[in-house]
Amino acid sequence: MATTRRNTLGGKLAAATVLTGTVLTLLSGCTKSSETNAPEPKTVSCETAGVQREEVPRDMIAVGSLEAETSITISTRMMGWVKKIHIAEGQPVRKGAPLLSIDDTDLMAKKAQAEAGISEAKAVLANAEKMAERFENLYAAKAVSRQQLDDVLTGRDRAAAGLEMAKAGLREVNVHLGYVDIVAPVDGVVGRKMIEAGDMANPGMPLLILEDTARMKVVAHVGEKDISSLRIGDPVRIDVTSLDRAVYQAEITKIVPTANPGSRTYDIEAALDNTDGRLRSGMFARVVLHGPAASKVLVPSTSIIRRGQLTGVWLVRDDGTAHLRWIRLGRPHGDRTEALSGLAGGETVVLSSQQPLAEGDKVVK
Repeated sequence: MATTRRNTLGGKLAAATVLTGTVLTLLSGCTKSSETNAPEPKTVSCETAGVQREEVPRDMIAVGSLEAETSITISTRMMGWVKKIHIAEGQPVRKGAPLLSIDDTDLMAKKAQAEAGISEAKAVLANAEKMAERFENLYAAKAVSRQQLDDVLTGRDRAAAGLEMAKAGLREVNVHLGYVDIVAPVDGVVGRKMIEAGDMANPGMPLLILEDTARMKVVAHVGEKDISSLRIGDPVRIDVTSLDRAVYQAEITKIVPTANPGSRTYDIEAALDNTDGRLRSGMFARVVLHGPAASKVLVPSTSIIRRGQLTGVWLVRDDGTAHLRWIRLGRPHGDRTEALSGLAGGETVVLSSQQPLAEGDKVVK
């Protein structure tokens, strides 16, 4: 029995040794095959260009909205019911055109009262003047004393003052009546109406907005890090995104020096001509501002290759071989694009090749 067990164990060991040798032989054959099938570097004719570092303007993007350059809020100094509105929203009006009327019943009553007061004051003054003339004659005849004459003359002067007071009261009523029928102070377009016929108008209450839309302005908001680099007169590009081919070149006309409390942004303004009438108040605008120049690495856009979300370029090394370098891109500048990382400037990249490149290929021009 012991002899039989030793023979069986020896046979298993021999079989395992043979199997191990066979596996090693196969692995060795696969390794040699892989090395044999690896692609050999090839020579590829390519067009190349240099990567440069340059000082380029730093563009800043701000958002804003359009407003009429001249916008007037119409209000009144009078309290009263709105009797009639003569215009509609969007209607163009000329200077002096009627806009709305406030009920003037109370004022007309006060005007009649003031006119009656003037008539009464005139009668009192006429009587006082006759009395003064009579007493002057009596005083000349030494029929009355100087004190009596002075009292009559004072009465005449008080009557004259009463007439002037009555006239002033009438002028005041007429001034108030001037705020009852409201007319357009300038040529423009009715932008918004905030009241209807029958509503109560109060002093200082906005009634409607009148806009001169021949000239518009864009009001944009700039962050506190960028506002110090801007100056009045700096050029800006304005894109009104809701309109086709609505891109305008303008200049900064105003920089508000105080930040908006909530957003910590600063307002800037630029004026636009609205000759075609397409621009309207409230439209969204994107404003491109040119900041101070900064050193940027610019790579030819035609050299960029894309694989999924990755972007890279084929570099030509000093020994003339090709090497794929992954880079991170920034903003385009004409036919070149900023390389934010991966390139330092001074490298040579492949623009085009006669056949697809592989790592280590020899690049010839």
